[in-house]
Amino acid sequence: MRSGGRPEGWFSRDNELIERYQFETSTKVINNPKVVSFDWLKSQKLDNVRKLLKDQLLRRFLEMKENIYPNLIWVFYTNLKFEGNNLVSHVKGVDMEITQMCGLQ
Repeated sequence: MRSGGRPEGWFSRDNELIERYQFETSTKVINNPKVVSFDWLKSQKLDNVRKLLKDQLLRRFLEMKENIYPNLIWVFYTNLKFEGNNLVSHVKGVDMEITQMCGLQ
């Protein structure tokens, strides 16, 4: 399989992962992210909610309006596994590890 834009090529020729991607993961729906407008919260006099989210340093995250890439998300979850206390995945040649330092508890 070619690796170009076809997600099946992102699995290092691991047929089990390719089949899991094709028949399980890639059929799942990925919802478009919800965006929170802090100006809207202020206009609705929801200052307590606004302050709570801001104090938790979530403003930048909640106001993001970036592109989403379903194939990358599906491949990430197809490859996701536990190693010790950490979550690890591999997408397009990039190893990723989510540790307790990243908020995994």
